[in-house]
Amino acid sequence: MYSLRRRLLASATLLLLVFLGVMGFGLNRAFERSVLSAAEDTLRNQILLLISAVEVIDGEIVAPQVLAEPRLLQPDSDMFAQVYAFSPDQTQTLIWRSPSLLDRTLPKQRGRLGDFKFVSSRAWQGITINTTTLAVEWETEGGMVPFVVQVAESNVVYQRRLARYQRQVGLWLAFFGGALVVLLLGILGWSLKPLERVRRQINEIEEGKRQRFDEDYPTEVSRLTQNLNQLLNFEEQRIERQKEVLGNLAHSLKTPIAVLKGLNYSEKLKSETSEQLAAMQTIIDYQLQSASAVGRRRFTKAIDVSESSRQVIRSLEKLHLDKGLAVTFNYQKGTVFYGDHGDWMEVLGNLCDNAFKWAASEVYVDIRQVDLGENASHKKPVVMTIQDDGPGIDKSRRDAVLQRGVRLDVQTPGHGLGMDIVKNIVDAYNGTIDIQEADLKTNKNDENNPASNSNKGTKFTVQLN
Repeated sequence: MYSLRRRLLASATLLLLVFLGVMGFGLNRAFERSVLSAAEDTLRNQILLLISAVEVIDGEIVAPQVLAEPRLLQPDSDMFAQVYAFSPDQTQTLIWRSPSLLDRTLPKQRGRLGDFKFVSSRAWQGITINTTTLAVEWETEGGMVPFVVQVAESNVVYQRRLARYQRQVGLWLAFFGGALVVLLLGILGWSLKPLERVRRQINEIEEGKRQRFDEDYPTEVSRLTQNLNQLLNFEEQRIERQKEVLGNLAHSLKTPIAVLKGLNYSEKLKSETSEQLAAMQTIIDYQLQSASAVGRRRFTKAIDVSESSRQVIRSLEKLHLDKGLAVTFNYQKGTVFYGDHGDWMEVLGNLCDNAFKWAASEVYVDIRQVDLGENASHKKPVVMTIQDDGPGIDKSRRDAVLQRGVRLDVQTPGHGLGMDIVKNIVDAYNGTIDIQEADLKTNKNDENNPASNSNKGTKFTVQLN
């Protein structure tokens, strides 16, 4: 099950990361172009300064004697320059190179006359350089004197500047990105507050702490809460009408049956009539009990069934006082049942009644809540375990016990409908019922209790979800 808040936050964060990445890339490219443009302008200016320092005497190019840029005079610095002439047959002759070049020579390149040719990030002598070249012609009395001025600068300076800029931009983008994520969390929390309120009120309704949703919700949510309130009203009214109809039916049938029982029948018909009327009463009781099982409801109040369960045990102890049964009743503290109280009493009453009827000397009843883990609903299932040390139920006949009207011993009073009612109620709560041999320890293999050596006992385990 995914969270809407996490889904929105993940989507918005992803879009934010993409946006910041694109923006960072754009800023980096813009700054890189700015750095290259600045490098190109610097080299152009150096070429112009060198040209102004070059002289042509008697058709010969005289190397500059005074340099405006100190780095050109410093050996092995980060700026280099050279001047070379070329003849009509395109032969290039080095005329001058800056002291910074030592005995090295820049890679020569020709461009169109009067046009600056800029080449960036070119590998040379183990370093990367930016180079600008300008071909010019000097007009003299003897004619035009062509030569080329070439200036290069190490790219390290610009790379450092670019790296420093990238670090600063990265830090600022990370800061603003983090601030935007925090702001986004706040906006999402504020925007989703009505949905969180709905979730909280649903839990309160499920736990029985409130009956309806509030009405003061935003337009996008109010229709949902109004429909849920109508659904709650409808469900409550339906259950009440169902109980009312069943009550009226039971009341309506009591009088005709009583009248039929009071009529004088012939001896021939009396026995058969009494049997059929008893069967009619049994069927009516069974159908009323089955139909009145409310079953699991999504919105229901948790009820504490500890006291009513103890009353059932005490009543059965008094009823079977002559058997001298050892009764053990364990009720886990804090156990609550999310369902109808009548359903609980019907299941527990029938199972305990059977246990007390069949027990030879001992009855064990245990009721506790089951924790299904962190991802389960807060409505924890309830498990009741009822054991007796009676004759037990053969494996081949255990399934038959849960069928309507089946009785394993006709000598014991009853119509055989109790277990079927229990099964219907358990099914209504999406629960389970399991029949096994009892695992009681106190009376097993007791020489003073012969019954313990022959009776296997019965263990009913019922889980109501």
